Amino acid sequence: MFSFKSAVRSFIKFRQDRSGNIAIIAAICAVPIISLACGSVDVIRMTTFHLQLQSAADAAALAAASLSNKNDPNETVEDFLTSNLPTGTPWETLKYQVVLRENRLSAKDVTVIASVLVDTPFLSLVGLPKNTVKVKSVATQSAKNLEISMVLDISESMDEKGKIQKLRSAAKEFVNVIVDNHGKEYTSFNLVPFAGSVNLGSTIYNRYANKNGGNTIRGPSKSQYNKKLKVPYRNFLFGNGQACIEYRDADIDLEDIPSNSRAQVPHFYRWSRSNSWCPHRSAAAIFNSNDITGIRNRIDGMQVGDGTGMDVGTLWGAKALSPSLKGRLGGNFSDRPAPFNDSATIKIAIIMTDGEITPQWRPQKPRTGRKTDIRSGVGEGGQIVVSSGDRWTRSGARDNAVAYFKRMCEKLKANNVQVYTIGFQVDWRGDANHLLSNCASNPSNYFRIENLNLERAFDAIAQSLSTLRVSG
Repeated sequence: MFSFKSAVRSFIKFRQDRSGNIAIIAAICAVPIISLACGSVDVIRMTTFHLQLQSAADAAALAAASLSNKNDPNETVEDFLTSNLPTGTPWETLKYQVVLRENRLSAKDVTVIASVLVDTPFLSLVGLPKNTVKVKSVATQSAKNLEISMVLDISESMDEKGKIQKLRSAAKEFVNVIVDNHGKEYTSFNLVPFAGSVNLGSTIYNRYANKNGGNTIRGPSKSQYNKKLKVPYRNFLFGNGQACIEYRDADIDLEDIPSNSRAQVPHFYRWSRSNSWCPHRSAAAIFNSNDITGIRNRIDGMQVGDGTGMDVGTLWGAKALSPSLKGRLGGNFSDRPAPFNDSATIKIAIIMTDGEITPQWRPQKPRTGRKTDIRSGVGEGGQIVVSSGDRWTRSGARDNAVAYFKRMCEKLKANNVQVYTIGFQVDWRGDANHLLSNCASNPSNYFRIENLNLERAFDAIAQSLSTLRVSG
């Protein structure tokens, strides 16, 4: 017989019974725990796909943003994505978008947005059968025009231990890397090899050499040439001279030199009669050029000379970057050198030497006979040869040479030119080490190379000039 009280007691007893609760709870929780544990496998797979897709998108964005790449950015991105990603699942679901925010001769800004749809079998247990992996890569390359002056020491000491060969190799590779990274059409080089002076090449030399009729002393006699410190202010022309000119104190700046106003440096030797003070024409300067073949050939043809006129080399490396000489240097760019404050242009000066600055010596008692006795100072074929026992006329004393070099370094840096200097096996206690260190725009721009690994310095400079980067 049904009893209300009995039913109430039974319900209370059932409610108080705790046996079997843990098993029930465990059974209820098992599904999400197992789903999450197995779902971590899906998460790892998605992370792997994300890394692969991000790497491919970065490569595609960099390639599309390169100023040297003239192909359609969409085609470039497609090529890089397909070549850098595997085939099969999930890559057949790849979708991408290319956003070209800037595409000028002077700048590119490319955004690549890519995604793939990844199957997630374990997470499907909790209602997530698929998941989208999406990445974004932004690459920019500023259309900064490059004007680079390479002031290279080809003094006689560079003929020792194969140093000149190392210089040729490193300089040519530097030119290649810069052009590959930045684009030939944006880059101009000034190649300025120096020995005792700088051979300007016949075209530039003819602008400055004094050839004004009666004011010009052609083939001067010993008495005419013996003017000591007044030598740079005379109007000498020598029948066998190379394309080097005399400099006056007023020339040590960033302005142009007046036309038809400067004497010619005679052909003579200071320490060795194998190499003349004015470099051979095979080592003449090249200005404002992107003729890469011509520059490489000139570097290959550099012959060592007598003396270390680093002040004169730096003078022309600096003038070749000065807007005062715009359109006057020849070369491939009629609109260069650009103004110093031009936001689209980066100006670079690289000054390399393996020794100390020498004064601008000049022979005091030139002789023009055809004998070959170097001890008596007699030259062959009309060349002026001066032995170490002779007397000298100084166009500029060593102190002047150091002062001129310092002056040009300061002018370069004052006009925001990035100055890099290289001391090739220079004595760390010597003046050259000190001068080069102080000339550089900052301490990290000075490279002192103790061994023959000159490529290391040029490689580091080339790397620092790269403006290509990934952001975002």
